[in-house]
Amino acid sequence: MKNHFPMHGFLGTEASFREDLNLMVQLSMGVALLVGRGFAKRKNFKAHRICQSSVVGLNLIFIFLIMGPSFHRQVLPHLSTAFHEVRLALALFHATLGTLAELLGVYIVLVAGTPLLPESLRFNHYKPWMKTALALWWTVILLGVCLYLSWYVFPVKKAPQPVAPTLSSTAVVTLTNFEFTPKTITIPENGTVKFVDDTGRHKVVADDGSFESPILESGDKYAHPFTHPGTYPYHCDFHGEKGGKDMAGTVVVR
Repeated sequence: MKNHFPMHGFLGTEASFREDLNLMVQLSMGVALLVGRGFAKRKNFKAHRICQSSVVGLNLIFIFLIMGPSFHRQVLPHLSTAFHEVRLALALFHATLGTLAELLGVYIVLVAGTPLLPESLRFNHYKPWMKTALALWWTVILLGVCLYLSWYVFPVKKAPQPVAPTLSSTAVVTLTNFEFTPKTITIPENGTVKFVDDTGRHKVVADDGSFESPILESGDKYAHPFTHPGTYPYHCDFHGEKGGKDMAGTVVVR
């Protein structure tokens, strides 16, 4: 599922709009939970209930629209190497802890605000549960900030990797946030296109599935030979869509 958000972020980093939006909303929700705790201390339990349940509900929406799809694209395909790369391990830990925080929040909302759960699954002492949920939620937020910084503010700069020489002509497409340059490139039959990541985190995918790069970061390169004449549209799996939407390009082979 693709999300129709603008590509460019608004915080001046290598992140897209959806990552910037999610970061700001998560921080805002963390503050809202603290405000809700203040309502509880002042015995304004109605305002407390509305504030905390709204945060839990809003977070579910962002899990569905942004965090879930992002995890599915950027982390899930690389789980086998998650414990060998700090950022992937951090993303996996963040997702696990975040899921627990959301489930705990939903459970507390169901107990405190609805009669849906049977008596055997309910609790009477609210303070320990709510304090635990608040601490867990803010732990997840701080982990999310660290994850954002490691991926989009201080990305690992890899040394350029050599590309195997080829007897056919080679054309270069540069990847930046958030475009391919040039957007359309023409090469002869049996030519090769070398995709060079200059900025950001990208994944080059052919619209017809005929080729797909690994996840590329600054300094990474990916080369693909084109042995048959034709038109080959492609896109970034993180920032574009099939059909030329957002970050997309075309290889024309003659």
